[in-house]
Amino acid sequence: MTTSQVTGGDGCTLNVVTAGPEDGPLIVGIHGIGQSATAYAPLLDVADERGWRVVTFDMRGHGDSDKPHDAYGDSQLWADDVKAVLQAAGASAQNRATVLAWSYGGAVITDYLAVYGAQLVKAIVTLGATNKLGGPVGEFVTKEFGAMGKAIMTDDTGAVAEQLLDMCAAKPLDAGFRKELLERAKACPAYVRNGMFRRTVDNDEALAAYEGVVLATHGDQDQMFTPALSRHIADTAKNGTFTQYSECGHMPLWDATDEFLADLAKIVD
Repeated sequence: MTTSQVTGGDGCTLNVVTAGPEDGPLIVGIHGIGQSATAYAPLLDVADERGWRVVTFDMRGHGDSDKPHDAYGDSQLWADDVKAVLQAAGASAQNRATVLAWSYGGAVITDYLAVYGAQLVKAIVTLGATNKLGGPVGEFVTKEFGAMGKAIMTDDTGAVAEQLLDMCAAKPLDAGFRKELLERAKACPAYVRNGMFRRTVDNDEALAAYEGVVLATHGDQDQMFTPALSRHIADTAKNGTFTQYSECGHMPLWDATDEFLADLAKIVD
């Protein structure tokens, strides 16, 4: 496993984590709000075994990436970040990536599709994700998550970071993994979450225009978005499929690891 840096939109430096053989099928992971590349650790850990080239990164404002002020409301910047990571990972028309998008990452990858199209993207796998923000996503937000809005945009004590983390998993996380996730989550300042939450986005059009495979996965115990959101993503895509995992929370890779990896392998391999 290696770390490197790439320059994203408006000169923002992004921290990138890579694992697996250089000639393996390319998988790029985009995490959710307030988290980091560490969220994809269960995938990074099996990259060599599976023969997959796994690349993930700390989004702007998160982890070890730059945290500029007033740099989170423009879809162009998010699209530029994804483009920079894909290109650095070696994505091309001949080596297209399977992109995993967790939670807010769904808005980010569809921002990319809206701006740059799908030449570098072979398939998209979403995990409890949204392609909408602000008013358009309102009907799919759980009451528990909706009630946290103000605290998410203002709290820098670490309390919200811990609450959000605990809402993501339906099953107990390994203590060491949970500690690492929480430490990384606390690196995301409230002003970043504020800027991200204030966006209004509806990327249905970009999703509907995408011709690749879309697998929309969701946990039946997701405390942030209702499964109807992933069903909507699958229905909107031209080649979409919806999969729901039982006894699973907001992050299928954590709660339904073996099932999720098996479904991912059907697309990647």
